Amino acid sequence: MRIPELLAPVGSMNHLKVAINAGASSIYLSGKNYGARKFATNFTLDEINDAVNTAHMHNVKVYVTVNTLIKEDELEDVINYVSKLYSIGVDAVLVQDLGLVELINKYVPELKIHASTQMTCENQLKLDYLKSKGIKRVVLPREMKKEEIKALNTDMEFEIFAHGALCYSYSGQCLMSSFKGGRSGNRGTCAQPCRQKYKIKGIKKEDYYLSPCDLSLFDQLKKISELNIACIKIEGRMRNKEYLAIVVSAYRKALNKLKSEKETKNEDINLVFNRGLCEGLFNDSPKRSLKAGHIGLKIGHVIESKKNQIAIRLNDSIKTIPEKGDGLLLIKNGEDYGFEVSQNPLITSLNHFKTGKNKPMKDLTRKNRILIIKKVWQNKKSAFNLTESDVYLTKRNKLNKKVKEIETKGSSFIKSKLTLTFSIKNNFPVLKGRLTLANRKKFECEVTGNTPFEKPLKKSVSKETIQKQLQKIDNYPYQITQININYDGTLFIPISKINELRRNLFKKLEKKVINSFKHPNKKIQLKRFNNTNNKSECNFSFYTNNLKHLEHIKNVKRVYLEIPNNNDSLILSKETPNINYMINFIKKAYEISYDKNYKLIWKWPDITHDNLIKSLNKVIGILNKMNYNLEIMSNSFNGKYGFYSMNIVNNETINSLNNYKILTLSPELTKKDYESIIKNCKYPHKLEILVQGSVELMKTRYPLLYDTEIKDYENYLIDKKNNNYLIHKSISSQELTIFDDSELSLINEINYLKNINYSNFAIDGRYKDDEYYKVIDIYNEAINGNINEKKLKKYSFKNTIANY
Repeated sequence: MRIPELLAPVGSMNHLKVAINAGASSIYLSGKNYGARKFATNFTLDEINDAVNTAHMHNVKVYVTVNTLIKEDELEDVINYVSKLYSIGVDAVLVQDLGLVELINKYVPELKIHASTQMTCENQLKLDYLKSKGIKRVVLPREMKKEEIKALNTDMEFEIFAHGALCYSYSGQCLMSSFKGGRSGNRGTCAQPCRQKYKIKGIKKEDYYLSPCDLSLFDQLKKISELNIACIKIEGRMRNKEYLAIVVSAYRKALNKLKSEKETKNEDINLVFNRGLCEGLFNDSPKRSLKAGHIGLKIGHVIESKKNQIAIRLNDSIKTIPEKGDGLLLIKNGEDYGFEVSQNPLITSLNHFKTGKNKPMKDLTRKNRILIIKKVWQNKKSAFNLTESDVYLTKRNKLNKKVKEIETKGSSFIKSKLTLTFSIKNNFPVLKGRLTLANRKKFECEVTGNTPFEKPLKKSVSKETIQKQLQKIDNYPYQITQININYDGTLFIPISKINELRRNLFKKLEKKVINSFKHPNKKIQLKRFNNTNNKSECNFSFYTNNLKHLEHIKNVKRVYLEIPNNNDSLILSKETPNINYMINFIKKAYEISYDKNYKLIWKWPDITHDNLIKSLNKVIGILNKMNYNLEIMSNSFNGKYGFYSMNIVNNETINSLNNYKILTLSPELTKKDYESIIKNCKYPHKLEILVQGSVELMKTRYPLLYDTEIKDYENYLIDKKNNNYLIHKSISSQELTIFDDSELSLINEINYLKNINYSNFAIDGRYKDDEYYKVIDIYNEAINGNINEKKLKKYSFKNTIANY
């Protein structure tokens, strides 16, 4: 059984010591830029240096997140920043941008790269590709099920999230904050629109449809260790030190007990910030959060409510009993009411409560417990009938004591082993030390005192006294395993000089340890390609999943064909894709397109877990035998065409994907970004820009609806501004895509883009009406100087240029 590394979040210097003391094997943090939590306090380079020194002294590794998308004009600054991180001695960097991976391999090849969960590495094809790029560890998507993880085959390390917030969307596959709030999750500034309430068209109830409960795999640690997971990760660089201390220490204790196979229970992790806890998709048991903020530990439900008093039936399994000063939250039918317990509650048995005796219960662990709380004040504005409310313990004063103990105990998970040897040379004291770190690095030092031993006037210094002084470790994370004293105990030296000798040795060892992780820093200057190519002939691509479009499409070079799901409900299923349906759909498309002047390209879903890939490959094999030969658009590095969800924002990424014929740039890019990319691009003919269509805002593996009985609804999500977002299920039946309520439209910029040397433009006609293909003609006219926005509005809706 492999006990996984415990990776803790550190959002500031104040949290570093807490994480180490709580038992983290490693920590992850971010600099002031290029991290996916821009609004955390984060670290300056000097602070990162201090954090690395401190962590390494405690046998704790440090990973730095450089996991945002890197724009063209930032490349040189970022690679120099990464080079500095390497010189500081960080153990690895977490990266999302494939272009940055290329630069690190070229300029800082010794630095370990971990693929961030933002890379959305959900299948074997992506895993193999990342391995070919020298990546040592992959942070798997939170959406992967344990069976899918088990099926992956590689010698790369796997890291999974075990605790903390869950995004509704696959990480790296969400543009909602960017397009609706002007703050990009891919750039570390997510505004969390998913945590708001929404409606589904046809269903009156407003709910947190896009807000999952937080993740907790605390009860799955044995299963995780059997999967050979190298590292479990705690999410929460923006959470407080109470969360960090309680959660990390709880997981450390549970991991330590894994080998002994002792069962571990811990209710404390429910008491620090959480939106309700679930095991997510790892155990295929996701849940929707009841509210946007902290919920706490569910302890029971109200069975009686009187004026200034409530009676709560406690759950039998609950061990944590509320006390004076603790906080409670009552939730019923979407409403909630919170208050602080003003006096110690009475705990009685259910039988006594029914008879009105309410005698205090002596054994608080017994079943059928009733908690009676007096002096419950309720605001009239938020008043509702408290009876049958679910009750949650949200604040526990006793936790503060545990947090302070963790903060001040000055410990760490693994201490370095230290052997000391004391002797006398030319009458001067000499102390040698041999230190062994957890990574088996060994360091030897020797220090000589500046005060000689003398003959005692009254009393000599005994061997026992010297040993006692040498056993003191001060605040160093050392475990002294042996002390050798070569001294007969007949001389005298001030005790202060023995202590000074010990401290000098410890400082010398500390310096050696810290310096062993350092590397020379080098200034990197990137050589940029200057694009002087002549302008190419412009052409258009068209996305569709409508066979009627294929009959009329003309004046396009490529058609990207997506197969729509024939059961487009909002309730996800585990059914396997219908092979015959897919084959027949493509056959019809191929037959319609046979004599057309465009190339038909099969667009695979952007999220393709391995079971889906098996089905898709089976379809390809059957079609090839029937002489239906199609190229594919795939984000799994096995196609010739790349969709914009590959998040391509710089030329280093473009150059690395040399097997692709066409790569669609991210729609998050601005006009300035497009200019920078084309200016330095070696292969402008490979670049494509989406100029018209509804952008995919989210791809998710979480259902919007859990109840299979719900039937009277339409596939639209509605926000508070009454914007309607179209939702569709992928061909796998296990993912949903949420589209923008507005259409991206760059018709007024098309000639500018053409003049700066872009030549491939895409129009997305998926889920549009049967005549949407006419938009192609409008754009062909625009490319020749005749822009007709009025005509365009007949076929599209709420046009916007979004971030452009």
